[in-house]
Amino acid sequence: MTFLVRIVLSMVVALFAGRGFAVEPGVDVAAPRVAISQVGDSFVFQPANLTIEQGDWVRWKNVSFSMSHTTTSGTPCTSDGLWSAGLAGGTQFTRQFLESPHAFPYFCIPHCGLGMTGQVVVTTQIVLQANNNSGQLVLTWSGGGGVYQIFRSDIPAFTGAGTVTLVPDAGDTGTTFTDTLNPSVGGVLFYLAMNKF
Repeated sequence: MTFLVRIVLSMVVALFAGRGFAVEPGVDVAAPRVAISQVGDSFVFQPANLTIEQGDWVRWKNVSFSMSHTTTSGTPCTSDGLWSAGLAGGTQFTRQFLESPHAFPYFCIPHCGLGMTGQVVVTTQIVLQANNNSGQLVLTWSGGGGVYQIFRSDIPAFTGAGTVTLVPDAGDTGTTFTDTLNPSVGGVLFYLAMNKF
């Protein structure tokens, strides 16, 4: 199997292997993905602003056991009724965003007056292409939110020591990535371009 065929095959497997379930950051580069925002005693969502592709999930997780929060959709501090979930100490709430690309502001009902707000931006799907340029892999993509990160792994679940996060050629806003690393003999490399959040 040629270098380019192995890379393209790897990308196809990486992009479609996880369509039946969602996995979390750290293992989140199969699709769909789960972006996690944690809350605690500091009255902030961390991170507060998330950028995801249509069909991805967001999980709000309360890591405090002494304070309760909510995640409630709407402009601060008025609910628009899309979702509202209590986050008692140690609990979590997960929501899939199937809506068309759009910005979804959210807040914590009891702490909105303290500025506990955030936003989920749903973007179009990122379409990734691979080309062989004199033995170098060149990835190009379109779609998404305009700020990107690249993942490369030697296994399709994107876990373990062989998984690295890389920066596009022109920095976070670039839409190309050139890699001179070739897979080991008989091996493959898996790639994914995704929104950076």
